[in-house]
Amino acid sequence: MIPFGSISLSPFDAGWLAAALVLTTPVLLAATGELISEKAGVLNVGLEGMMISGAFVAYVVADKADNLLLAAVMGMGGGIVFGVIMALLAIEARADQVVAGVGINLMALGVTSYLFQEEYGGKSQVVVDRVDKVAIPVLHDIPGVGNALFNQDPFVYLAFLLVPATWFLLYRTKWGLSIRACGELPAAADTAGISVRRVRWGAVIACSALAGLGGAHLTIVSVGIFADGITAGRGFLALIAVIFGRWRPVGVLAACLLLGGADALRIRLTLLDSVPRVFWIVLTIVAVVVLVRLVLAQRGRVEGANTLVLVIALAGVACAALTPHISVPAQFWRTLPYLIGLLALAAAVTRARMPSALTYPYDRGGG
Repeated sequence: MIPFGSISLSPFDAGWLAAALVLTTPVLLAATGELISEKAGVLNVGLEGMMISGAFVAYVVADKADNLLLAAVMGMGGGIVFGVIMALLAIEARADQVVAGVGINLMALGVTSYLFQEEYGGKSQVVVDRVDKVAIPVLHDIPGVGNALFNQDPFVYLAFLLVPATWFLLYRTKWGLSIRACGELPAAADTAGISVRRVRWGAVIACSALAGLGGAHLTIVSVGIFADGITAGRGFLALIAVIFGRWRPVGVLAACLLLGGADALRIRLTLLDSVPRVFWIVLTIVAVVVLVRLVLAQRGRVEGANTLVLVIALAGVACAALTPHISVPAQFWRTLPYLIGLLALAAAVTRARMPSALTYPYDRGGG
């Protein structure tokens, strides 16, 4: 635990970095799966439901079987159950993918809540064993950040290793070429002998398995308990991360780190009685970077977004210099990751280039 005195000096330290990586992990696992699904042409809005299903199944298995590895695997299975439903609706029945995903979210929330009350309602909260951290020899001894980066649970290492693995899959293999073809020109892929139906089924199942694993991380790594709404919108944050990352593995990683870092910062700032000076400094740096990118993207044109970001940057400079005593309600800080997610979505959606056939069902007879 970080003592309160060190928190009041700076919310950005090794403890914040370690927490940011842990909080990034479930979103990154789900977002990586969503990237594969969307590259194949299926918008899986049901991520939230698949995550909470994986969280519930992993919790029950960890409680009943006392086997965390089995719990993680079964958590993936919990996500796959709803992945199959999504594939049946979106691929076989050619239903609207957004409507199907929303329905899956509602179904998963209702089913897990009912089953949890049936099994554990009226009992004291059962706390299951949690996955231990694994320290990487030599690396975890690096001064400053070594313990934060290289003394984490296996889920963290897996999530970050999946990013280069996904890049290699999508851009350096025949499978990846098939996935991208089905998301861009499914008719041409079909003509080339690629089964669009099979590729999309595989992408959705992979997506749901990773979402279920992300949910399992919440129960058998982070907290050791299950509660209604434990995912707290992380499935939707994963959707935003894919859009903000412009459908690229490295971009998705950066977006997830931004959201995870904001979540860790939110926890720190709720403990403080006023906004620390370092917060204004970081806000100014981020605003300047965003402003430069906007100006370069717009080739020097001044637009409303530029003005807004410039005002934020100037306000950050003034607050960093004057360090005013500003007290912010804890409820505001709790919304910080979601507020950043909405801003990121608004900034990215107009310039993003999504797969051409995303959300469009493919009918082999009708094109």
